[in-house]
Amino acid sequence: MAKKGLDFMMEYVQDYLNGDTERLIFDLDFNYYLAENYPAMERKDPDMADCFVFYLSEDGVAKTEGLSDAQHKKLIRKQFKAFTDALADGLW
Repeated sequence: MAKKGLDFMMEYVQDYLNGDTERLIFDLDFNYYLAENYPAMERKDPDMADCFVFYLSEDGVAKTEGLSDAQHKKLIRKQFKAFTDALADGLW
């Protein structure tokens, strides 16, 4: 069975951070995959879904224009860590 929801999005971001996905592909597909997986994320846990959007989309991908590839990856890594830390701490 294919992953969906948060499992898919976490794997998608991790694949980029591990170097398995190029920046161009990540940038082109992130919002599409988020829109596709957000309903499942929200059904499972609305707060977690909003937290993911805040850290990875609003404070992450949306702020990457003009960044070098290294700066881009550094920002996404920082935001991914902030999200996983928030999950570990019970969200926000």
